[in-house]
Amino acid sequence: MSQAGLGRGAVEPVAVVGMSGVFPGADGIEALRDLLEQGRRVAPERPADRPSEGGSATAPPLCCIHGVGRFDAAFFGIAPIDAEQMDPQQRLFLEQAWSAVEDAGQRPGGLAGGRLGVFVGAQYGDYARLLAAAGELRAQGATGNALAMIANRVSYLLGVHGPSETVSSGEASSLVALHRAVAAIRSGQCDAALCGGVNILLRPETAVRMLEPGDASPSGQCRVLDAAADGRVAGEGCGVLFLKPLGAALADRNPVHALIRGVGVGHRGGGAQWDASAIDALADLLLNAHTAAGTAPRSLGLLETSGSATLAGDAAEVAALHRAFTPQTAGVAPTEPDCTLGSVKAAIGDAGPAAGIAAIIKAVLALREGRRYGVPGLDRPNPGLARDGGPFVVHRDSRPWPRPADGPRRAGVTAVSAAGTMAHAILEEWTGPVAGDGVPGGRVLPRTRPVLLSAGSEAGLDAVAAALRGWLLRQGDAGGDRLLRDIAHTLRTGRTDRPFRLALLASSLGELAVLLDAVPARSADPRILRGHAAAGSSGPSGSGPEELARAWVAGAAVAWPVPEEDGAPRRLSLPVPPFAGRSHWYRKVEPSPAPSSHAADWAERARRWRGETVALESGGEGVALVVLKDARNRNMFTEDLSLGILAAFQAIAADPSFRVAVITGEGPAFAMGGSPQALSDIVEGRMSYTDFPFLYECLLRCPLPVVAAMQGNASGAGFVFGLYADIVVLAEEATYAANFMTFGLTPGFGATMLLPEKLGRGLAAEMMLTGGAYSGAALRERGVPFPVVPRARVLDHALSTARGLAALPAGSLRLMKSSLAGDLLNRLPAAVDAELSVQRKTYAFPEVRERVSRLVTRLS
Repeated sequence: MSQAGLGRGAVEPVAVVGMSGVFPGADGIEALRDLLEQGRRVAPERPADRPSEGGSATAPPLCCIHGVGRFDAAFFGIAPIDAEQMDPQQRLFLEQAWSAVEDAGQRPGGLAGGRLGVFVGAQYGDYARLLAAAGELRAQGATGNALAMIANRVSYLLGVHGPSETVSSGEASSLVALHRAVAAIRSGQCDAALCGGVNILLRPETAVRMLEPGDASPSGQCRVLDAAADGRVAGEGCGVLFLKPLGAALADRNPVHALIRGVGVGHRGGGAQWDASAIDALADLLLNAHTAAGTAPRSLGLLETSGSATLAGDAAEVAALHRAFTPQTAGVAPTEPDCTLGSVKAAIGDAGPAAGIAAIIKAVLALREGRRYGVPGLDRPNPGLARDGGPFVVHRDSRPWPRPADGPRRAGVTAVSAAGTMAHAILEEWTGPVAGDGVPGGRVLPRTRPVLLSAGSEAGLDAVAAALRGWLLRQGDAGGDRLLRDIAHTLRTGRTDRPFRLALLASSLGELAVLLDAVPARSADPRILRGHAAAGSSGPSGSGPEELARAWVAGAAVAWPVPEEDGAPRRLSLPVPPFAGRSHWYRKVEPSPAPSSHAADWAERARRWRGETVALESGGEGVALVVLKDARNRNMFTEDLSLGILAAFQAIAADPSFRVAVITGEGPAFAMGGSPQALSDIVEGRMSYTDFPFLYECLLRCPLPVVAAMQGNASGAGFVFGLYADIVVLAEEATYAANFMTFGLTPGFGATMLLPEKLGRGLAAEMMLTGGAYSGAALRERGVPFPVVPRARVLDHALSTARGLAALPAGSLRLMKSSLAGDLLNRLPAAVDAELSVQRKTYAFPEVRERVSRLVTRLS
């Protein structure tokens, strides 16, 4: 554990072994590093992707995080209703805590039963107020919106037994949480800790009140340490650190991003925020914190200020820093300033209770990268900096940070809340062994190694592969076989296996880079194995790397051997997979009837789909023919068939030669609704049919008229899907059913709106209530407004109708389609919301769950 300066401290440093975060303009730690390096400033805006009491037009601009409503509830085994009632701050902190552990090269599930502490800084609870105002606050909302549960839910889901606390101390909250985490580790209350902060602003009043009167910037910029400083901009953020004692981190072979030497907390006392007494109190806090840590303020080469972004406030803080540094410089000849001042608020706004953790992460990046990040947009430094012989300097651009001759780089981070709580943390770079540098010893033989990647979606899989390629580029040529071994080991043992999987069989770093480059193009290279985990997958057919990897991508449990001659692999800080999630807002204020970002994720996967369950053919004379060809599975909506449908209609929309589309099903079935796995997932709350809006909106959103040739049987969601076509042709011999109630399920997919529209209210109610099957001939007798012809003539009839439409003016045809479908699309979200509200109650009935379970068993 030898490192310059460590011996002076009375206690062992705490290592930052993992970190994760999302901030305005930076969806991840590496993105934050790039933003800081490039000196960019995030522009405040009025977020439009979330509900807001009073509407987004009344909300003040803020530096916001987009997509805060998205959450991967299924991954954590949380039912949709619970997720919808849960404060987005809980969801966000949970996901980032999970990622911080994986960043350390550890599998979060392996922490269960251990003494892991969880400490989080938070302050506001907007979501509960929005739920109450909308009349949507349910029993689940009690725990879903308690600030204490931000920490407690992480402890519960990880199954850990250390302290679990949410701290609310204003802007200093996350630094106070860090103080408690470090103290708990050092006192033996826990063996490791997750700590951080989170801040999401959903109500205009909160964004206004977060800043003290007169503190809000009229220019919309946080000009920290600038002579033009005029106040702050409210902001959001979430950051998490995974901490261990340095000795434990080295024993566990974790990466070490930086060290926490000490954290001090205090209060400025009474009086004005920055009177002489407050300045003295902050100076004393710094001196006491450094004394306890065995360091000196003068050893800091970087200091993240609290940053009030006002001329007087910044000058007062700098005065406190001078007072703390003066005992170290008294009688010493003036030198060039060597302590850079800054504030992350200048880049991302004031994240309130998460501001401290954002500053800590910025300081960790600066120490790790050897960079002093500037203050973006700096015009002229605050006059308070101009003191003869002072050590402080502020600059606009990012610069190299040379290591001092007498020890490692050190950084300080200060936070001062409006209520008076103050905190100061002392960080230090780690100059000891790093992963891949040949420590520990042991010969590493060249061999083919499976490099395993998994994610919750196909797009997420591509994203993590691209991130790993970027990580490799930053490493250069160093590491060789040892680094490849450590990469493979980390991804094999330090990740939770997600359903979408990729295994790359590489024997060198260069080969791994080539394979990663080939991933987006869906290369047929046999060294690239791609699959989706399926329940009940058989084990490997052999013990070689390819056999093991092939079984793993299919979902089998694999016991991976570790060759003894490879020595002891190290854990690396590698890119972690993104979460797949969908929007979980309370329903009365669902942002938009447009396809969700989850649907956009599917759309991206569909663009790369190359399956065989759906074919797009020419029906002649401007007609596109879409054929569902998964007859073996009765054209149920499996994932592959769903992607194929989406891919076909993407291609139709992009091809100007098509004027009309016809969709039909090959074999005895047109479409038989949800697959067994989908039915089980829906009833168990792991997903909802609203995860796949493109299935019930696809035919409506197609810019061309669509004719459904339903010559085969259709039931449930498959029947409803076909009825979304503009024109429907049925077969006399086929059977059609809205059979949801057969299993006790109330209808979904918008059936409660669509069936009365297409079949008439009386017949629609009868079909939905009884769940019975009706032949095409019987439906014709009941007066359905569709052509019903012998099965052998259905497709010909549909194609003939389509060719007649294709002969009409194309522009007029599209306008007419848009007008007819637009009314249904406008009414569809309300119908879907109402159906979901009823289904949440339906799924709770034991008889329904038993019937669905029997159905799934039979169909499987």
